[in-house]
Amino acid sequence: MTTRETKHIVLKMIQKTILNINRKFLLFGLMIWFLNACAPQISFQVQKPPEFQIQDIQYLEIGSFIGESGNIPLPPVKTDESFFGKMGVGVTKAMEPLVQNFKANPEHSEKAADLVRAHILGMLSSSSPWTIINTTGEETAISGSIPDDARVAVLDAQIKYAELRYEDKEAIRYLVSVENKGTTFEQQLLAKAGSIGAESLGAGFLIPTPYVELLAAIEIEMSLIRRNGTRLIPPQTHRAYYVRKWGGNSSSSHMPGKIRKQIILEFQQDESFSESISTELDRTTLAVQDPAAYLSMGLNLKRNQQVPLTSLDLMIRLSRQSAEKYLKQISPYEEETQLILLSGNEVAMNLIRGNAYQEAIAYLQGLDQKTAEDEYNLGLAYEATGNSGQARIHYETALQQSPGNSQISEALSRLR
Repeated sequence: MTTRETKHIVLKMIQKTILNINRKFLLFGLMIWFLNACAPQISFQVQKPPEFQIQDIQYLEIGSFIGESGNIPLPPVKTDESFFGKMGVGVTKAMEPLVQNFKANPEHSEKAADLVRAHILGMLSSSSPWTIINTTGEETAISGSIPDDARVAVLDAQIKYAELRYEDKEAIRYLVSVENKGTTFEQQLLAKAGSIGAESLGAGFLIPTPYVELLAAIEIEMSLIRRNGTRLIPPQTHRAYYVRKWGGNSSSSHMPGKIRKQIILEFQQDESFSESISTELDRTTLAVQDPAAYLSMGLNLKRNQQVPLTSLDLMIRLSRQSAEKYLKQISPYEEETQLILLSGNEVAMNLIRGNAYQEAIAYLQGLDQKTAEDEYNLGLAYEATGNSGQARIHYETALQQSPGNSQISEALSRLR
């Protein structure tokens, strides 16, 4: 291959890499625009009603929580209609062995059952409309006066838990780059971009790179009946999953690609996309401005900064997720929601910003004249306390005073 051909290939690699970098900066710019566009939104602790209305129950008894063996199916794959999904962004390379299902371990399931019970009790103690009795699950634990069986609900559960941990090495291509301190910033950036592009196209040295990948699943089947045997609601089954890889090639996994993507979208939204973009930009900046620090931190190994989760951390996470799903079906709960506050009475606005919803309601109700914005904010305060009926009344009043207001119309649509 001639020198001219070699330069042409390198130039193509650099152009491709710069295009990828520009795409990342474009995504970051779009993210910043989106955050600015949402500036009027504030966080509300909104009380939500449960899915099932449990009637004539005063006491809740914590029954048996049993760990079981058996298979836990993978989550169903949903069609990704987004732009990135259609473009195939985030395609995962399959690794052997490829996980097709989870097999619960009885010992791990028993530990998970204890954690689910602990999460259930902790959440019910702060938001339950019932008096909690017999928190140990033992029949002999009840003492004192015995309530009427017809007014006591018993909560039982069967839990399956499975975890897979893969630790190995996989070959990844690296290029050794020699930096000339006498070159300009643009020349250094161009050289580094060329190295990254060459690696992505298969050039460089194949280096065995360690990785750890954790995969886990939990399944809980909850049963709620009256102590006299009457079923209150149908048995409910909830599952939660986790998949995460540290080190190695970020585009490969022991989990089928579409299922892995589905798990991340449904169960790992707390691992922010915006955070991953900003982290990548910080790392790129550090590589150019302070290469010594970049190497000393091990960022050239392309590994995530976070340490792999322990088995206990992972079990706690999935136990909490599955317990939260079930409790939202039977008990009122609070949820942080982004809602828009309109410019109305300043005192009422400050009370709502401070989550003092009852005080805001009392203050706004005492005003002789309320603008459309005040009526809307009054509805917002009612919605935050879980009183959707009163919230709807004031939203409708606000819309009558300000026809065509899109924010008020969206609030009414949200309640409907």
